[in-house]
Amino acid sequence: MNPIVFDSKASIEAQETDWRPVFEAALRVGKFSSLDELIYRALNAWLAQLAPDLRWKIALELYMNEQISTGRAAQIAGLTYVVFIEKLSEHNIPFMAAEPATGDDKEKENTLLYAGFNFPSPSNPA
Repeated sequence: MNPIVFDSKASIEAQETDWRPVFEAALRVGKFSSLDELIYRALNAWLAQLAPDLRWKIALELYMNEQISTGRAAQIAGLTYVVFIEKLSEHNIPFMAAEPATGDDKEKENTLLYAGFNFPSPSNPA
């Protein structure tokens, strides 16, 4: 099987034209619900084959710029959540916890939490 090689001299438009039929065929014959799913799965497959050090650097870049959550950063790095946090600590990188929900978001969060675990809601005790 010959790998697909990008020609760095070719224009982006030409490369996009080459890939469009591949995506369209994959959507027709594959089990993808959308182009987004196909791209997501392709990116995850690409990440999986990268060297661990590069995965860590990509995850750290996105995490430090607050573009992704700690959990997603751990996934990209190929680490568990706990190991990712430990590695942050080893590199003296601060853990950035998500900001707590407030207002309507807090109410939605509580509704989902209590409904999911069948707990009585604090605003509506049983």
